Amino acid sequence: MGWREQLTNETRRTTREWRAFGQRRHATFLRIGLSAAVVSALVSDGLTIPLLLALGTHPAIATIIGVLPVAGSAAQLRIPWLLDRTDGDLRRITLVILGIGETRGFWLAAFTLFGWAGFVPTVASIAGIGLVMTLGGAATTIGGTNLLAWYGAILPDPERRFVAPRVMGLTVGLGAILLLPVALLVQVGSGALGVRIYAFVFALAGIAGIVELLVVRRLPRPGRVHIADRRMAERQDGGSQAAGPDGAGPDGFAPRTPGLEPFIRSIAFAAFGAGLGPYLSIYAISVLHLSAGFAILLSALSSGAALAASTIVGGMLARGSASRTLRVSFLMRGGSMLFGMLAFPGQPLAWLVICIVAIVASAGASAATLASNERLMRLAPGPGLLGAQGRFVAANALGMTAGQVANGVVLAFAPLSYATFAGLFLVSGLTRFIVAARVEVSATWATSTAIFGVDDLIDPRQQR
Repeated sequence: MGWREQLTNETRRTTREWRAFGQRRHATFLRIGLSAAVVSALVSDGLTIPLLLALGTHPAIATIIGVLPVAGSAAQLRIPWLLDRTDGDLRRITLVILGIGETRGFWLAAFTLFGWAGFVPTVASIAGIGLVMTLGGAATTIGGTNLLAWYGAILPDPERRFVAPRVMGLTVGLGAILLLPVALLVQVGSGALGVRIYAFVFALAGIAGIVELLVVRRLPRPGRVHIADRRMAERQDGGSQAAGPDGAGPDGFAPRTPGLEPFIRSIAFAAFGAGLGPYLSIYAISVLHLSAGFAILLSALSSGAALAASTIVGGMLARGSASRTLRVSFLMRGGSMLFGMLAFPGQPLAWLVICIVAIVASAGASAATLASNERLMRLAPGPGLLGAQGRFVAANALGMTAGQVANGVVLAFAPLSYATFAGLFLVSGLTRFIVAARVEVSATWATSTAIFGVDDLIDPRQQR
């Protein structure tokens, strides 16, 4: 079979799977993905970073503010403790956390308007926006991770592996449809309305967050979700080094699954490289002197690339190797950073180079998000999943925070010039190449074969 025929068959299969996902039995999950996509698009860095720069924030400070939500997501480690305190009430914990994160658009709109109207000093407005980004962004990450555990509790594994990547794919990628008109709106309206145009967009995100919460409440209850603790493990094996149920470690939070520890270390190191990569919006505005509208357009292109990548990768993960997909994502993101060095001032196609970097890097990031979460759920099934998720999110947060703080320090003390950003592009790209070379992968692309048939996931009443 030639490569063209293989590509055609894969495209048809992926199309059939997405059609199956659109059937009535998956309607609640589809609505979650759609509403979450609106929130993630309209309160993303693609809007908040240009806003911070418009308010006079130094690029180094904007870079640090951008990483604070990631740092805050390390609080995922406290989820097992919360489950213990609430008798395993995963539903209530998830709804409360998502309520904080998905409604942050209202607070961002408020601080933007307060600063514009002079009710608070500009510095206070910037600080308020940074605080909301930190708490709200971290809450969204933690709540989204909990949702994956919720799906695992209410769906059999074959259907979970079908549904979860597609919900995440919609959330990550569908923002392209929204960000394109938003980029045009900001470009046209900022002259007349100034930063008030951002407040309008943020308010829309808050409304979408309310819709998302109402839809999530309609999910079947996951029941009481408990994590094995150290005392239970000791009672089972009579020693402090006993393993917990299903391979969980003595604290119940560290499943002793072969490959889990190297996987988490790889994620942390890759996240460090990602943090070193400069914000393309900051580079476009500060060095190439392009407009805020162009910076938002970059986010729109990124979201479109993420949607396309998630559409393809979601199907691949159900039938193939998550670890090999993850390796390819590292190569894509590393290569995009090195390619970004071609976007130097005075280069007439610098804007096009940055657009290509945004597309390739975002497609790689989308593939990495889906592949890494799927890889984690295969490495740590059962009661150890929530504990492993906490360590996974914390490792990602630690690596990203360290990288982006280093990024901010460089921008604070080095000239805001091409040479400075080129150095960041170079180190970020090489870091991802190193991870790609060292990450453990399965023997073949087909190691994990399909565990469902598409027809099995379509309501028979809707097949006619």
